[in-house]
Formats: sequence, C-alpha cells, structure tokens
Amino acid sequence: MAKILTYPDQTLLQISGLVRDFKDPKIAQIIQELKETAKHNNVQALAAIQIGVPLRIIVFKNKNGEYDVMINPTIYGKEGKYFASTETDESLPNIHVTVQRYPVVKIMYEDIDGNTKYYRAEGDEAVLLQRKIDMVFGGYLFDKLSKKEQKKFFKEYGTYGDTCPSYFVKDKILRALRYFLTAHFILLFLATFASFARFVLTYNSALFMLEFAWILFYAFYAKYETKKYKNCTSCQGANIFGTSAIYFAVIILLYGGSWLLRSF
Repeated sequence: MAKILTYPDQTLLQISGLVRDFKDPKIAQIIQELKETAKHNNVQALAAIQIGVPLRIIVFKNKNGEYDVMINPTIYGKEGKYFASTETDESLPNIHVTVQRYPVVKIMYEDIDGNTKYYRAEGDEAVLLQRKIDMVFGGYLFDKLSKKEQKKFFKEYGTYGDTCPSYFVKDKILRALRYFLTAHFILLFLATFASFARFVLTYNSALFMLEFAWILFYAFYAKYETKKYKNCTSCQGANIFGTSAIYFAVIILLYGGSWLLRSF
C-alpha cells in the first residue's frame, strides 16, 4: 500500500509516460499497489501518479465493487453537452472546484496483457474517469478554471511555489511595453502633420533609453521567472531571447523614424 499524494505535491504535475513493456513485473506490482491503496482509502479510482508513479495506469471500481485496470487510457469520443461539475479529489482533499465535463466519454485503453480495449462511461463514472485521465496527463482540476478563477484559487489555497503559474509577471511587463511603443508610434505618425505631437521628437533620446532599459528589464526578469518555475520548458528561454530581439528591433526603427523626422 502506498501514500496518496496531495496538493501541492509537485509530483502530481508530471505528465505520465506510456507503458510499453507489459511483461515487466513492476507493472503488475504497481497495479496491485494501486488496488490496495484505493481499497484501503475507499476511493472509486486512483491514478498511478497519485502514488508517485509517473505511468499511465488507472484503477477504478466497477459495478461489482472490484477494481478494473486501464493502461494508457485516452478519451477518443465525447457525447452530450458540457455541464458544470463540482468535484473534489483524494489528491485535493476538502477542496471543491466546479469545472466543465462531458456526460458521456468513450475511452480507448490497454489491459494488463497489452490488448486494446474500449470503454463507454456515463454520468458520475464518466466524470470520474475524465478527472483521472486528466491527471495522467499532468492536468489538475484548477487547470480547467479561467485565469481569473485560478488566481482566486491560488490566493485561497496557495500555489506550488516554484512551478509554473497560470500567468507570468513578465507577460505584464511586455504588455505594458507594447502599449507604450504603440503610443510612441502614434505620436510619431501625428508629428508628421500635427505640431502638438512634435514634442515627442524633443525627447527622442530619452524615450529610446527608457524603452531600451525596459526591454532589458523584461529580458532579465523573464529569465529569472523561467528559472524560478521548474515546470517551465527550456524553449521559453529561447522565446525570451527572440521576443527581446524583436522588440529591440522595433525600438531601433522608432528611434530611426524619430531621427528622420527631426532632419526635416
């Protein structure tokens, strides 16, 4: 029997790997441990990641009260209209989250011998299996909330600390710079025929220094934020460099445009 991991344990955010070797005796051991843990805790279903094993294995209680096994489960069909489902989970104890679910799902999976099977789940069972399949793919209940709802959730229950949040401060910095550069461009355009906008040419160098410092601040802070959150992928580092280069090029063009206008 194993311990069921609970929020905010970061292991639960891992994407579970496919089971490929069905003859590996460890798979049978994991399944047995899952069943024993589920039975001991009297839960309807349990994913392997919930006991710290990042493999796509789920056990769930059937109509006879026995635990069936799904290996490498995937939802391939959905029926009915999305509806609001208020849920909790063994890994999210005493917390209820309202998310959108389908009333009927069709699941493709493999049994313990590696044979492909198909399963149609309805009602509460469909909701349960959707939640567990989300978990083997690293999804949590709060992942289905809007950004506003997620912020409220994390404020109330805390966050994972060094894992990726649903929003980044670096994005806000970049958004503010984008608005500023847009305003700068509009003023430059107006300065070609409106005297009231020509003041922007007077402060050309100061604006350039401000915008240049802004993009440097973004680059360094974004790099810090990416390293801070361990779930962030390495490609984000390249994205930061590329984004900074693009915005720097825009700043250079604006500065060049200001210089040309001043020469007339």
